Amino acid sequence: MTKKVLLIIVEGQTEQVILEDYLDAHFANSTIRFDVQREDMLTKWDKHKRVPNIKNSVVQAIQSYLEKYKFLAKDLTAVVHITDADGCFIAPEYVKVDESIKQNLFYTEDAILVKSAKRKEQIEQRNEMKAKNAKILIAHDHFSIQRLQVPYQLFYFSTNLEHVLWDERNEIATEKIQKADAFIENLSGTIEDYLKAYVPVDAMLPYKEKMRKSWGHLMEGCHSLQRGTNVPLLFDMIKTDEQ
Repeated sequence: MTKKVLLIIVEGQTEQVILEDYLDAHFANSTIRFDVQREDMLTKWDKHKRVPNIKNSVVQAIQSYLEKYKFLAKDLTAVVHITDADGCFIAPEYVKVDESIKQNLFYTEDAILVKSAKRKEQIEQRNEMKAKNAKILIAHDHFSIQRLQVPYQLFYFSTNLEHVLWDERNEIATEKIQKADAFIENLSGTIEDYLKAYVPVDAMLPYKEKMRKSWGHLMEGCHSLQRGTNVPLLFDMIKTDEQ
């Protein structure tokens, strides 16, 4: 029997470096394929600076992948989508101007620091867009592709993947891949076990309840700036699908 494809949409290559080998080794009933966007789909403007319909954006990304690699919707077992939270759920007053910072943007435990009032306005708009789009995608557990209902689920790293893995919110972009390779090479256990320590909900809850509560936790206060993830729940999702 030909194996079906589990498509994983990610922002950058570091997610693929961290997850691909483990998923390939432990979920042999599915072919694991990554679609690296190299951008944040949830904060992407169109060429006219309009906010695209996020549901259409996800469907287009899935269809583009299928067309590129000659798959059909019936070949998909599910689509997993992983995003960085980027502090998007914090209130506007936690985006603060600090002219002393070296970067244009700096994440802390309870604030996003920016160099100017103009940049503060931009980040507040970004956060509003990303939070709105995340809430839309959380509410969808499938998308219609080629007239078939394909299971879909959105997961997060907070503030970002590098923050969860090695406690660095403001990692230099050019060093991410090298550090991700070193992290996996030196990891003594499995990536699934490592990430489970940062899931903010009771492990004994049913899968859907854990998903609901994990997103609810992220949306409270400054939790979208604090170290946490619900990505380990994708392993629950795959195991449930394979049973």
